Amino acid sequence: MAITINASELRQILDLTPADQNIMLIGKHGIGKSEILSRYYRSKGFPVITFFLGQMSDPGDLIGLPHKNPENDKTEFLPPYWFPTDGRPIVLFLDELNRARPEILQSIMDLTLNKSLAGKTLPEGSRIISAVNEGEEYQLTELDPALVSRFNLYRFRPSVPEWLLWASECRLDERVINFIQKEEKFLDDDSHPAENSLDRHPDRRSWKRVSDIIKNQTE
Repeated sequence: MAITINASELRQILDLTPADQNIMLIGKHGIGKSEILSRYYRSKGFPVITFFLGQMSDPGDLIGLPHKNPENDKTEFLPPYWFPTDGRPIVLFLDELNRARPEILQSIMDLTLNKSLAGKTLPEGSRIISAVNEGEEYQLTELDPALVSRFNLYRFRPSVPEWLLWASECRLDERVINFIQKEEKFLDDDSHPAENSLDRHPDRRSWKRVSDIIKNQTE
C-alpha cells in the first residue's frame, strides 16, 4: 500500500531513506517528479542518470554490450556509457517503469536487488528511484509483484501552493501564476475523462510551456 505525499514530504523521505532502499513514486505525468529528484540530488553532489524506460527497446542501453575477453575467451559486458568508472555513487532514476518492455524489466530485477548489472556493481551509496504512471489513458505493463516489493511505494501528489512557489522561483510568467492562484482546479484538470489519446487536459508541464510562449509577449 502506497501512502500519499507532497513535494516537501518527498524531500524529507529522500533525506531519511538509506541508500540500500529503493523508492517508487506513483503519479500522473507532468507533475514534477523528475525535476524535484534531479534538483534535490544534484544539490547534494550526486550525478543523476535518467532512463525513460518506456522508450527503451534494447537492454544493451542499460546493461552494456557483450564482447569476448581475449585473455580467457569468456563473454563479458562492456560497461554502458552511463556506468560510473570513478567510484562515485550515482542516482539512477528509472522513469516510466511500468511502460518498459519485459526484457528491460528483467534487467531491472537484478539492479534493484543487488545494485548490479551484468556482473558489474554500482558504487557504494548509489541509489535507485523509479516512477510509474497511473491512469487508464496510459499503455502500461503489469509489474511483477517481486519487483514491486523491492521498492518503498509513495503516491506523489504535489500541492498547488508548492507548485506556485516553484513557479515563482523559476520565474514563470506572472499571468500564468496569477491564473492558477485564482483557478487552482485548472493546474491538474482531470475532472473529465479523455475521450481519446489526443484529448489533452491541463497539467503542470503544459503550464510551463504556456509560460515559455507568452513570457515575452505583451497582453
